[in-house]
Amino acid sequence: MTSPHARVPRRRGRPASRAAALLGVAALIASSVTAAGAGAAYADQVAGPVSGVRAAAVADPPAVPGNLLPDGRFVSDSTGWTNTRGGTLSLSDDAASGAHSLQVTARQNTQSGPFANVSGKIEVGATYRMTGKLKYTAGNATQQFNFTFCPTNFNGCADYGHTFTQGEWGTFSQQFTAEAKHAAAGWFFIETPWGSNALQDFAVDELSLVKIADAPAQPAFTSLEKVQTKPVGDHNPLVGHKFGADPHHLIYNGRLYIYSTDDTQQYEASSKDANGLPTQSNGYGAITRLNVMSTSDMVNWVDHGSIPVSREGGAAPWSRNSWAPAAIEKDGKVYLYFCDNGSGTAVVVGGSPLGPWTDPLGKKIIPDTVSPEYIAGGGFPAGMWLFDPEVFIDDDGEGYLYFGGNSQIGTAPDVQGPQNPKSTRVVKLKDDMVTLDGDPVEIDGPGMFEASSMFKHGDKYYYSYSSNFQVNEVPGQYPSRGAIAYMMTDDPMDLTASAYAGVAFQNQGTFFGAGNGGNNHSDMFTFKGETYFTYHAQTRGAAWAAALGTPGATQGYRSVHIDKLEFNADGTIKPIVGTRAGVAQVESFDPYRTFEAETLAWQLGVSTTKTDAASVEFPEHNGGGNMVLSSVDDGDFAALSGVDFGAGAATVSARVKPLVAGGSIQVRLDDVDGPVVAEIPVGGTVGQWTTVQADVTGATGEHDLFFVFAAPEGTAADADLVEVDNWTFTAAPDAALDLAVSTSSRCVAGKVQVVVSVRNADAVAAEATVETPFGTKKVALAAGATTSATFASRTAALAAGQVQVTGAAGALAYSASVPYLARSCG
Repeated sequence: MTSPHARVPRRRGRPASRAAALLGVAALIASSVTAAGAGAAYADQVAGPVSGVRAAAVADPPAVPGNLLPDGRFVSDSTGWTNTRGGTLSLSDDAASGAHSLQVTARQNTQSGPFANVSGKIEVGATYRMTGKLKYTAGNATQQFNFTFCPTNFNGCADYGHTFTQGEWGTFSQQFTAEAKHAAAGWFFIETPWGSNALQDFAVDELSLVKIADAPAQPAFTSLEKVQTKPVGDHNPLVGHKFGADPHHLIYNGRLYIYSTDDTQQYEASSKDANGLPTQSNGYGAITRLNVMSTSDMVNWVDHGSIPVSREGGAAPWSRNSWAPAAIEKDGKVYLYFCDNGSGTAVVVGGSPLGPWTDPLGKKIIPDTVSPEYIAGGGFPAGMWLFDPEVFIDDDGEGYLYFGGNSQIGTAPDVQGPQNPKSTRVVKLKDDMVTLDGDPVEIDGPGMFEASSMFKHGDKYYYSYSSNFQVNEVPGQYPSRGAIAYMMTDDPMDLTASAYAGVAFQNQGTFFGAGNGGNNHSDMFTFKGETYFTYHAQTRGAAWAAALGTPGATQGYRSVHIDKLEFNADGTIKPIVGTRAGVAQVESFDPYRTFEAETLAWQLGVSTTKTDAASVEFPEHNGGGNMVLSSVDDGDFAALSGVDFGAGAATVSARVKPLVAGGSIQVRLDDVDGPVVAEIPVGGTVGQWTTVQADVTGATGEHDLFFVFAAPEGTAADADLVEVDNWTFTAAPDAALDLAVSTSSRCVAGKVQVVVSVRNADAVAAEATVETPFGTKKVALAAGATTSATFASRTAALAAGQVQVTGAAGALAYSASVPYLARSCG
């Protein structure tokens, strides 16, 4: 759920050890800030000339033109460089060039390196080059050091890591395009990775930060709604009109439901620039809702809105936050687990995937129902996050709950991490799914961080998790950083380090580029015979940032993706590739019914809002969870993938609430500019719900389908035009097959025989079925051919009656009842 390097709320929702560390940093920084502001604080902290250092005996390199950092040559002093969390800065004669370097000694933690104030110095969209040299002489043979930009609250940092070799001056150089998090930085500093326990002395020299290119001119946007965040044809992210994170699946009544953390709620609470791009990192503290959407075909997603979980009006109002859902169905009930920030895990129970919800415990299931003896015995060490639940029911009906996280837990001298923090647990559940059956059992996931998931494939159990950002990768033993690692086991509670099987999915930044890294969270499942992997990436935010000329400025707001999961012959997972294409549609979309307007494969401009009207398509949701299309402007569209019209549609209707008079909806095939097959006039009283309809011409076969909204002349460009609840198509009547049928009778050996003649007057071959009281026969008919079928009555006298003839040729059909006359052979 979290992201690395202090990107978590410091007062709520994260473990005390991490939060306290950050509070300590913030307090030290804040203590130096006077009424004169950050500039005065900076001036108060700079280090002056260092006494006792010999005069330079060698020529110093020239100053770097345009250097935004304090002089990093350290000619005679370290003016402008400070440290905020202990340690000592002094000049050293051991220099990469010139007379001196800046040495850091007596380090107490992994944020005690040299700091420089960069507040207001970095421009979003501009390109910078950061360079420096570093040397250390103790500790590991090789060691990573991070060159980091952070705001003064240390929430939302940008790290650039480089590995150096002990005893050698190494060079670091990094070019980057500044994102909002760089521009928001108050500090630049150099450190070993947080939580690594690498506290050796080190020296730096020749430090510089130079702008090498100005920010490009930004396009003028009236609204980020007009950015195509999910290009037509792609199936990732799943939806383009809202954020979601930490996805988890539920299969209910043959549909796939995906629950996620409602990042849109945090975005709405955060500060934004003039274009609407967030200027605050996603801190999760405002999130009290969980998103839910569903599909039957993997690409057309119904937005069911969000479930209010925490605080006033929520299903569990005593909780402060709802993050990282995990859902499962048992005996018709849906059990929805969530984490109340980092402090615990809770559960609510629903009568459907959309509720109504009840709170069975009135408190957290973890830790509030865990035995006091287990807790007193150190079952949850200091710093362990009791969050990110996963629920699993085995084939024998036994339920299990997985939870926990952090890259470093415990207290000295028993601190664990980051290689084997042992920070997650599994516990059995009783049949009611809300009562623990025994005490939790430790999981030793190598490089563990968070995001537990359990999945069974064949006879093997796959426990997966997100690795931390300090682990040192060792192939076959420890994962890469920020990846989805996994373990294979024969027992869902036997998860020792020996079960480690490798990395299933690298960090999202590997696949989606700048701004798409950060925390990783996933779920594995099988649906309609295929196995899938769902995860999150910051692609919606990345599309916004790219459109505004600030690539990578995503600020941690995430979107749900799904890609295929496949296995090797030995049962191990093939490396999963994150894609924008996503997965294939598994069945055609049936338009001949009433379906929700908020069913979306793609969209532009439109959003969704809750309605009190019950859903026509989903009555099993107990009247809850129905949404309508909203925020509809001129030129906006909503689109579906792979709609099968068969022989053809006759009409289309929509339940709408016009917000202006005179609008219309164009129904187009294959593209937003594709052929128009219907145009629906949006009539009725403004502000009142009504049903509108239009004839459809030319919609046959399978196509992508676009509903394009048009405003009447003179309407303001940003005026909301209409809300739409649902769509309905009707099929055109089956076209008639041109058959001619006649009957006659004759006497054979004193018995009546009925003769039925069928002539195919159509231009295509057909097949006909003739049903009589005396039997049924099928006849094949070439185009223009005539054939007869004879039926023996076995009686000497026959009363008048009828034969039934049906015929078919592709989509063409024929059906008729044809009389025959009475006949006597006596």
